[in-house]
Amino acid sequence: MNDHKVAIQFVDTKAYYDAAPYDPPARYPEYEGKSLDPRNHVYEGVRNLLYTLGLDRANFNTREWNPFGELIRPGMTVFIKANTVTHEHDEGKDIFSVIVHASVLRPILDYVCKALRNDGRIIVGDSQLYYCDFDKAMKASRIGGLLEWYAGTTRVPFECYDMRMNRAVRTWMYGRWGRAKVEQDPRGYRFIDLKDKSAFEGIDPKRLRIAIASYKNMRKHHGPGKHEYLFPRSFLESDAVISIPKLKTHRRTAVTIALKNFMGLPALKDSLPHFITGSVSEGGDQYIHPSLRKKIGTFVHDQIQTIPYTPVKFALAVIKAALWNSRRIVPFKDDVAEAMWYGNDTLWRTLQDLNKAALYADKEGRLCDTPQRSLFVVVDGIIAGEGNGPLAPDPVPAGVLLAGSSAVAVDAVGATVMGFEIDRIPLIRKILDGNGSLPLYSGTRKDIVVVDGPCEYPLAELAALHNLRFEPHPGWKGYVELEERP
Repeated sequence: MNDHKVAIQFVDTKAYYDAAPYDPPARYPEYEGKSLDPRNHVYEGVRNLLYTLGLDRANFNTREWNPFGELIRPGMTVFIKANTVTHEHDEGKDIFSVIVHASVLRPILDYVCKALRNDGRIIVGDSQLYYCDFDKAMKASRIGGLLEWYAGTTRVPFECYDMRMNRAVRTWMYGRWGRAKVEQDPRGYRFIDLKDKSAFEGIDPKRLRIAIASYKNMRKHHGPGKHEYLFPRSFLESDAVISIPKLKTHRRTAVTIALKNFMGLPALKDSLPHFITGSVSEGGDQYIHPSLRKKIGTFVHDQIQTIPYTPVKFALAVIKAALWNSRRIVPFKDDVAEAMWYGNDTLWRTLQDLNKAALYADKEGRLCDTPQRSLFVVVDGIIAGEGNGPLAPDPVPAGVLLAGSSAVAVDAVGATVMGFEIDRIPLIRKILDGNGSLPLYSGTRKDIVVVDGPCEYPLAELAALHNLRFEPHPGWKGYVELEERP
């Protein structure tokens, strides 16, 4: 596989075919099943995508065609990381602008089973949003039903786990401050310490925050020469990873595609920094201009996440809300909070760390000098998301699929198709400019080749051919969009 190449495929019907188990529309020579569904355009779109990328091209349209044969061999453990971050759209809109649809997963699983030749195992897992109901997400995405169908039709064993250590639960005062244990991974968990190879080395750990956990917990996992993340061992024991992200916008990273999909791997969210406290002039990225009210609000929020007593949490939450709502009387110089804007200088670091850990950590969680598992990405952009992503985007019937073996190359192509300038997205730019030891990509942006049907062309030419003009998140609007070019 060539990590410089990214395939793009547009489907004629910009919607999902929602009739389980999403059988193929024709009896393809390599297809080993019995049932067909002539209306399923999604299966055909994914199949064409893999052929376009050139996977096992010599055997295409023969019984022997095995597109994942170079990536997956009999006896391997294959981990499927589909984006099922939540079970509901925050504004009640189309959930498939947020999570993947099982119809995209079906052909991928068929070709994984073919590559394994009934010898190996497939693990489907995700560490979703703390507030997500895993079972409801599996039902909403239709993945749960698809896996049940596979259990009765294939000899390859399937496993499916909620990989989180814990999840949020409502307390008696209606705050989401309680936590219930999950810990479903039967193989346990391991910390991966990136040490001085972390993108956070040299940054004051006392200022690192995630809004849903105590800053004291963050300090346990980040410090000079120590930057650790808790991974499920079911992932670490895998030999190959198939990542299936959504194509959508994001409030802190502009886009969430392949690189961001690995945010759903760590089992413990407490060690995942999302922002650095303070304004830009104070060395932070939490908001733009210095603000005493915001600084007090941060202190109050820290106490909410740290103090164990629910009545005290409730009282502090009221104070925090009053501080924020005071902007209606005396406006802030900016309405940015928790680094939801283009100046976020934190989350790209977390994601770079997670992607390095996912590729370079061995089965025991020790970092190695060479990749320990293979990666392949298929992006579900049939219904994509724009605007207030990642949890409340407006649905976009984009009708596009992407595939490649490099997460950053896929992200570069995906962001460009969305109509965004990759050099204004740190998550992508930092890796393409070189990311030191444990590299996530072997070339530069000039090496990325877009495979579009029978045509191949450099990334620089993509915007002139395909620009879907997505609306960015409000915190990125006016900054990240591609300039109109002749």
